[in-house]
Amino acid sequence: MNSPVKSSSNRFLELDVLRGIAAFSVVLFHYTSQYATLFQHSSALGFYFAIGRHGVELFFMISGFVILMSIERTKRGLDFVVGRVARLYPAYWIAIALTSSVMAIAQVSTLQVKPIEILINLTMIQGFFKLPHVDDVYWTLQLELCFYGLMFAVYRLQWLKQIEKVVVVWVSIAAYLAFKTYTARWGAIVEVPEFSGSVGSMPLMIAGGKLNLVAELREFFREAFLFKYAHLFTLGIVLYRVKQTGLTWQRGATIAVCILMQKIAYSSETSWETTGFVAAFVVVFYLAIQGYLKWICVKPLIFLGTISYSLYLVHQNIGYAMIRSLYQINVNPNLSILMTTIAMMLIATGITFGVERPALKWIRDRYELWKLHELNS
Repeated sequence: MNSPVKSSSNRFLELDVLRGIAAFSVVLFHYTSQYATLFQHSSALGFYFAIGRHGVELFFMISGFVILMSIERTKRGLDFVVGRVARLYPAYWIAIALTSSVMAIAQVSTLQVKPIEILINLTMIQGFFKLPHVDDVYWTLQLELCFYGLMFAVYRLQWLKQIEKVVVVWVSIAAYLAFKTYTARWGAIVEVPEFSGSVGSMPLMIAGGKLNLVAELREFFREAFLFKYAHLFTLGIVLYRVKQTGLTWQRGATIAVCILMQKIAYSSETSWETTGFVAAFVVVFYLAIQGYLKWICVKPLIFLGTISYSLYLVHQNIGYAMIRSLYQINVNPNLSILMTTIAMMLIATGITFGVERPALKWIRDRYELWKLHELNS
């Protein structure tokens, strides 16, 4: 029997475990429900796991908590930047190379991207250029980068002590935009349609160009400031403050507003089911930070949390290609998914311990040597 493992650092192992469970839930969603939508299974599955898609909401909540905790312990801004780059990019680049190679070999046309698009994917901000992702799961990584940028700005402006006031303003703007968009979808508000002028009318073309530019800038602004997902990151931030100094009525009110915002935040997930999941995540999160979930900190789940980032990076397109290949040789769908899941976990383990962790240590060691040199020069 596995007994709970004690953390030897300032990490909250419970959150690592929850991250691992969230990643694994996303994997099961993609291999069961999403695969059925995109390609169809060769025969009926034993189960479908559509609710696994909600792992993404939990990811963003955990990021809000962890990034605030990390940046509060940062002595200089560059420490935070280097730490984030070292954490994200090495495994990501390997995942891009591996996924691109497998897609080229498997010849799954719907999952392939052009060479120039692969190169731009290396930046992790290909979404701003309206380019396809090498693997569609990468859409969340750009959001993470934007959140890091916003938190870095808060740090540089010395607003960390007022972070709760900052996020209230952030969520208020997000709520206004979400409500405006939500009501427009139901016909309560009619937004100005996109401009379209005749080819022969130069003034209209110029005006149309300006309106298009304004629309593009507005969309960039909304994406860069994460207004669709502000409530999820804010939940993590507020729960971190709850962990530090307790639950107040103001924090409780902020949490309640953020939960309800899920109902109108973005068009793909406005059901009460999703809102209910976010509320449930808050409860689980609260229990975790209060120490009531130490029993989940067993070695298998901690290991799942350890490989969760690499698993998330490589599982989707490579997994789809493997499942398709197994179907072609008449392997049972349930067995195909099991075999693919195990294979992706093995690949993720290799990337985690062969690339992610060594690269993180190497970059941090080089950075510490550079800081020492700067101090002595």
